[in-house]
Amino acid sequence: MISPSMLRFAPILFLTWIAAAQTGKPLMTLDEFFDAVYISNVRTSPDGHAVVIETLRPDWEGERYRNDLWLYRDEGAGSLVQLTRSGHDHAPQWSPDGKWVAFLSDRAGNGEKGEKTDQLWLIAFGGGEPLAVTHGDEKVHAFAWASDSRRIFFATRTPWTKEQQESYKKDWKDVVEFRESERGDAIALIEATTGAMKPVTETPWRVKQMEASPDGRSLAFLTDSISERQEFMEAYGIYLVDAGGGKPRTLLQRPAVLDSVHWAPDGKHILFSFLNGSVEGK
Repeated sequence: MISPSMLRFAPILFLTWIAAAQTGKPLMTLDEFFDAVYISNVRTSPDGHAVVIETLRPDWEGERYRNDLWLYRDEGAGSLVQLTRSGHDHAPQWSPDGKWVAFLSDRAGNGEKGEKTDQLWLIAFGGGEPLAVTHGDEKVHAFAWASDSRRIFFATRTPWTKEQQESYKKDWKDVVEFRESERGDAIALIEATTGAMKPVTETPWRVKQMEASPDGRSLAFLTDSISERQEFMEAYGIYLVDAGGGKPRTLLQRPAVLDSVHWAPDGKHILFSFLNGSVEGK
């Protein structure tokens, strides 16, 4: 059975058939195409001797795509081993000391009520069982290692108190809202192994990506529309906040859909990319 999401690859398959016919090579079958393994993310270790690879491949029985993490080391002739096997693991990031890999996963229903939601997980460079770092009903949108390799910044939708949740449930019951339930994100800093946590800052928008400065003093983060729909240009911005917490200041806000942000090694510049729109100006 081919799910609707898989059909989006049909135009690529058609072009592949045309190319094969022109070169005289054997045509790729439909099964071969949909069984292909895609590399969706590659992260090199700080010492440059290992790579974490995120793969995407179809799970026909589960009628979904599965995400797994693999580890390649350049020792000797090189070795490739599977690092995680849940099929729900993505967005890997190395700790600055190269001893850990943090990633997002909705494995095993991390939500307090048993719902599956992306949470932050940790696995040692040498392998072993992954450790859950965050727990709760709110999905982790983005995360970044602190420079000390012990703590991790992460962003979720701003949590509600128990009273707010009960009031909302009483007012809306099982009615699905379009905008009223949307709210911005909160950024917190958590100890990777102990779970000790402290708040850093809040934003009225959704945090798409973040990265700590090389000296560990600041955190840059990029925001997106709360709904992830491209509808409010003011939702896209790059902000800077003290790693110890405080009010963020705006570094860049343009009528453009910003896509990624990275610190330069000297810690004096921030590089960014955008998908469409204009970033001209001072």
